[in-house]
Amino acid sequence: MQDMFAGLCGSKSFAFCGICVAIYSFGCCLTFLIIIGDQFDRVFATYYGLDYCHTWYLSRPFVTALTSIIFILPLCFFKRLDGLSYASSVGCITIVYVLWLIIYKSFDVKTDAVPPIKIWPDNGYEVLQIIPIICFAYQSHMTAIPTYACMKDRNLCKFTLCAVISMLICYGAYSVVGYFGYVTFGSGKVPSDILQGYTDKSAIVTVAIIAIAVKNFTTYPIVLYCGRDALLGIFDANLDQIGVRVIVTLIWFVLSLVIAILVPDISPVINLLGSLSAMFIFVLPGICLMQSMFLIEPITYLNKYRLLIVFAIFLTSFGAFMCGVIFMEALEDLQKSPVKPPLVTGFRQLRQSLCV
Repeated sequence: MQDMFAGLCGSKSFAFCGICVAIYSFGCCLTFLIIIGDQFDRVFATYYGLDYCHTWYLSRPFVTALTSIIFILPLCFFKRLDGLSYASSVGCITIVYVLWLIIYKSFDVKTDAVPPIKIWPDNGYEVLQIIPIICFAYQSHMTAIPTYACMKDRNLCKFTLCAVISMLICYGAYSVVGYFGYVTFGSGKVPSDILQGYTDKSAIVTVAIIAIAVKNFTTYPIVLYCGRDALLGIFDANLDQIGVRVIVTLIWFVLSLVIAILVPDISPVINLLGSLSAMFIFVLPGICLMQSMFLIEPITYLNKYRLLIVFAIFLTSFGAFMCGVIFMEALEDLQKSPVKPPLVTGFRQLRQSLCV
C-alpha cells in the first residue's frame, strides 16, 4: 500500500503511510491474541470451573503463549501472501460454522417473552457510534495490493470481481449474524462477544468458541505480513533476506504476545487506532483517486473526469470527518468511564478473565 501511495503522492508520503500501516497492523495483532485468550478462558471456565487458572497449564498466559507459538508463529515467516491461502481457507470455514450456530440457536432458544427489538436509532449520534465498527469490519485495504500481486493472472477486472464477491460475502455473513443474534437476545442485551450469550455447555457452542480462536490463528499472520512489509519498507530493508525477515517477525510476534498477556486493558489504545481504519477506507483511496485524475492531461480530466474528482473530494472529506469523530470518541473514552453500557461495546470486555 505504501509503495502505491508514494507513487501517486510522492516519496515523502511513503514513510507516513508505512508508519500508519505498521501501527494499525500491530494493534490488530494485539486484538487477535486477546480474543484467542478469551475463547480458551470461556472453554476452561465451562468445563473446569471458575478456578481453572490456578492450574498453571490452564492459565491464560500459558495457554495463549503455547497455542500462539504452535499455530501462529510457523505461519508468520512466509515471504509472499499466497503462502497463507490454505490457512485462510480454514479460517473461512470456521466462520461458516459460527454462522450456522447463531442461526440454529435463534430457532432453538425457547423463551416465553419476545425480546425487545429496536428498529431505528434514537438519534444521529447512535449512527456515528456504529461507523467505527463497520470500518473495522470491512477494512481490508492493506491486503488488497499484496493479494493482487500474488494473482497468477493480474487482471484488474478479475481482481475487482473477486473484491466485490468478497465484500458481498462479508456483508451477508455480518448481516445474518447481526440479525439472528439481535432477534435472539433483544435490544441492549447482545454481548460484545455474541458466543458469550449462549450459557449452555453444549458441544456445538464449544466448537464454535474454538472456531473463533482458529479464525484468529489464521488472520494474525496476514496482518503481520502487511505490518512487516511496511516496517521493512520504512527502513529500506531487503525482504528477500531471510535473516532480516525472521528477526523482524520474531520481534513483532514476541512483543505483541507479551503486551497481550501482561497489559490488563489496551482498549483505549485500540480505540485510538480505530481512526486509522477510517483513514485506510476513505481518506487514502480518495487522495489516490484525486492524484490519479491530476496525472491526466488538464483538458481531458476537466471535461471527462470531473465527477470522479468531485467523488474523490467527497470521499476524502468524509473520511477526514470520520477520523476526527472516532478520535474524539476515543479521547472521551480515555477520560471517563461510561455510566451505562454503550450502544456498541468495544474491546474493553475482551481482556476480562473469567477466572476467580
